[in-house]
Amino acid sequence: MKLAAKIFILAFILAPISIFSQNGSIEVEVIDSVQIKATSFEYILTLEEDYESYAVEEVEEDAKMNEIKVKNAQKMKLNNLETFLKNKKYKYTSLSESNLETNNKFNIFKVNDGFKVSLASFEELKKLSIEVKELDKVSGTIGKTTYQDKSQFEEELIKKLIEKAKIKAQTIAKYSNLTLGKIIEIKETKEVDNANFNFMDMIMKLDKRKNFNSASDVQNSNYTKAIVVKFKAD
Repeated sequence: MKLAAKIFILAFILAPISIFSQNGSIEVEVIDSVQIKATSFEYILTLEEDYESYAVEEVEEDAKMNEIKVKNAQKMKLNNLETFLKNKKYKYTSLSESNLETNNKFNIFKVNDGFKVSLASFEELKKLSIEVKELDKVSGTIGKTTYQDKSQFEEELIKKLIEKAKIKAQTIAKYSNLTLGKIIEIKETKEVDNANFNFMDMIMKLDKRKNFNSASDVQNSNYTKAIVVKFKAD
């Protein structure tokens, strides 16, 4: 393949991620991320509804009695759940007191009660999520997750971005018969606002964000930054 054809193909590939201007500079756009770890978790435990325990006919005959029946059953389940948490020595708080609601479709009363469990490690979260599966009519949902302070990783991420920008700019300079000079401008930008960023980087980021439901999904997160770097070029 002739050199001119190679240059054309390379320019076509790099076009979405880099810009070469005729005024003695090369400008590139880069996006990257560093992984940060979770430091604490909240796990929300709530009681599931047991519709099979209450016949619709009974509710229609004596709604008040069934309301009491449902409340007592829920209270017993809640006490059992709290006993479980105490025995396992988990740190927990009760959820805000719920009002008794009516499911209009089935005309069955229900109570939304449960506990918020505070966990200090991923191992505790994983352990509790497994234990909950053994409990009767109890659902577990991951609540607030706290991660390491992003500022700790600022220098590392900026270093990665500048190195990435240099590699891209050097490639453009090489095939444009230019000599790459020093950095003359750096601008931070929101990666979602610019469609010119590396497409595969974006796909990988989105792939890591999906299915954010299980314990393993929240163990780590990504701190992402995008910048535009302009180099002097002669």
